[in-house]
Amino acid sequence: MTRFWTRLVVVLTVLTGLNYIAWRWAASLNWDAWWIALPLVAAETYSLIDVMLFGMTVWKLKIRKGAPQPPHDATVDVFITTYNEDLDMVLTTALAAQKIRHPHSTWILDDGARPELKALAEQHGLGYVTRSVDWTKDLPRHAKAGNLNNALMVTHGEFLLILDADQIPEPDILEKTLGYFNNRRVALVQTPQYFSNVPASDPLGSQAPLFYGPIQQGKDGWNAAFFCGSNAILRREALMQARACWLRQGNRKEHPARPGSIPGSDQAGPEVRRRGVAPGG
Repeated sequence: MTRFWTRLVVVLTVLTGLNYIAWRWAASLNWDAWWIALPLVAAETYSLIDVMLFGMTVWKLKIRKGAPQPPHDATVDVFITTYNEDLDMVLTTALAAQKIRHPHSTWILDDGARPELKALAEQHGLGYVTRSVDWTKDLPRHAKAGNLNNALMVTHGEFLLILDADQIPEPDILEKTLGYFNNRRVALVQTPQYFSNVPASDPLGSQAPLFYGPIQQGKDGWNAAFFCGSNAILRREALMQARACWLRQGNRKEHPARPGSIPGSDQAGPEVRRRGVAPGG
């Protein structure tokens, strides 16, 4: 749907809703049963406010076309975050990440510090990072965010592709996304998440087409798209600027990471989607 038709639908919906809510408050309330009438009209009023906020979100709907060619010299670190996920799952994702065509380094960020996962990473030429002994029980770990912050200190890529342990990338994911960063003001590119164990009909909406469609496209138009924690590419410079600001405000000390083997880069095969596993599948 084009921006014109989107705005037309928003305007007609809001005008109709305002007319209805005005009538509800002015002429339809049953004051003899106010204890049920008022909560009902209040719920309807809240619903209209919610619709208006959604209309504001999609008012500047931005539908992006394909990214331009990425710079060939862009350096990328692929981070695969894990804590206690099944080793086969983590390795499947990591080996798929190795096959991403654009030159990159693949790192497993193991917050569970499992020796067997480190051995698998070394066996397959994958980078392995976990936290050092300096992360004592008195230092807040901040879960996945802390795991990523830790890895930032021992890697050097200009861009970061962040993947959950069950999100398998296609080989051309960087070719289809890095070109957006030709604009120096772009700090984040978020791609949709797709789940391979969800039926094609997706009866429960597990693929979140509303969120990754109109909501994210609308927020993109307002320069406010969400970072969803996985399947996203970030510019390291922007992250480090934000981190420096946070450190200045919080006066936090740096704590070193413990890097594993240094990975190489690999190249291979087609298509752009990331395939994950939905809960309960």
